[in-house]
Amino acid sequence: MRKICLIYTGGTIGMKQNPNGKLAPVDFDQLRASIPSLDLLPIQLEVNTVAHPVDSSEMQPEGWIDLVERIEANYDAFDGFVILHGTDTMAYTASALSFMIQGLKKPIIITGSQLPVGVLRTDATENLLSALEFAAMERNGVPLIQEVCIYFEYKLYRGNRAYKRSSNEFNAFSSPNYPALGESGVRMTVNEELLWKTPTHAATFQKSIDAAVGVVTLYPGLQFDQLPVLQDWKVLLLRTFGAGNAPNSPAFIEFLSRCEKSGVQIINTSQCVSGRIVPGLYDSSSAIERFNVLSASDMTFESALVKSMVLLGQGLSQNEFAVKFSASIAGECA
Repeated sequence: MRKICLIYTGGTIGMKQNPNGKLAPVDFDQLRASIPSLDLLPIQLEVNTVAHPVDSSEMQPEGWIDLVERIEANYDAFDGFVILHGTDTMAYTASALSFMIQGLKKPIIITGSQLPVGVLRTDATENLLSALEFAAMERNGVPLIQEVCIYFEYKLYRGNRAYKRSSNEFNAFSSPNYPALGESGVRMTVNEELLWKTPTHAATFQKSIDAAVGVVTLYPGLQFDQLPVLQDWKVLLLRTFGAGNAPNSPAFIEFLSRCEKSGVQIINTSQCVSGRIVPGLYDSSSAIERFNVLSASDMTFESALVKSMVLLGQGLSQNEFAVKFSASIAGECA
């Protein structure tokens, strides 16, 4: 019987209405009582609850470090991990864990729901039960899945390739630049050729994050000459148009120059959720080509942002940062 550690962080899946009529997290015992079919799974399940379950909008980098510490403390004792998490920041947490835990040889599957447990038509039961079944999959005693995933509405995605696409549909997540790893239907299937297999032999657990990352989203009418370069920025994610395009204007060039003079590493990431950055494809990207700008390739915005924080937490030089950011650490880019 496979032994799975279920880490409960909060989120909609574990919420009920409080006296004010608003949804608030409850303890896991209340949640478990609403899903009696948990006891039917051929899994030895142990629950690990964070000290203060939170709505996912309150998840911070400190929460990622707490999860890494919990997984490290229980890594040898379990065959896999399932994390119950709110949907709003689920993609950020999945990306963070995929970068902070290297050499992973066991599944970490994150799931949640759009409707709370106990509510009519809730998606919580199916999401939780299927996530546990995927986490328990093995071949000759070895976990079949050895990466961080998101399971939601019958689909298993690579965690650092997924993003939340809808706030009101059960099919809330999508992975536009990488196929689903598995699917839950009448049969549970896994596309094994798509699974990430780490080249690292032993698991390592990073417990430092540097959130000195700025984000600027380009839009028509943005006044670059009035845009400040903040002192605590070490990295700037520039959310450009299309395949990495930006206005070729003196004000924009001057803004990039101010960033470079302040020692800020600029990263070009598209506002499009599908496709990739293609440097130099259009003449409109020529302004960016004048500077030492890294490409986010086909990474999701969430993945590029969190990857930057994790790499900054390693205390790398700017050259080392550039090399590691441009490489695929956990299958996050082509």
